[in-house]
Amino acid sequence: MDIARSIAAPAAPAALRLAEQAIAPGLANAAAVGAATAAYKLASANPAAVACGVVAVGGLAIVAAPAVITSPVLAVAGFTPVGPAAGTIAATVQTANVAAGGVFATMQSAAMGGYGVAVVAGVGQVVGGVVAAVGGAGAAALA
Repeated sequence: MDIARSIAAPAAPAALRLAEQAIAPGLANAAAVGAATAAYKLASANPAAVACGVVAVGGLAIVAAPAVITSPVLAVAGFTPVGPAAGTIAATVQTANVAAGGVFATMQSAAMGGYGVAVVAGVGQVVGGVVAAVGGAGAAALA
């Protein structure tokens, strides 16, 4: 019996490590499935609160990285790095005398990477903050 223990004792930690390595992925998957199931149940029970929470997180993302929203908005409006694109809102509202520092000039500057970037980003952050606050208030009221 002592011989069997002396042979098995050194092998036991290695066997435990192998068992842990084999079981760990299954446990991690079970934890992920459990978390997903809990999230699904929460969303099913409180869809409006979860939607408001998603809106709040989106607003915070805009605050953190305003270019994520401001760059596409400028591009859709027609403000490009080489000037207003023909046939767009930007081209339509452009006048012969664009005032330096005006709204149009600032937006075009932002599209070109100039001084307008900070201004447009600041406006984007304010909008993101308002969206986050409204979403958070809605989630709190519905929870």
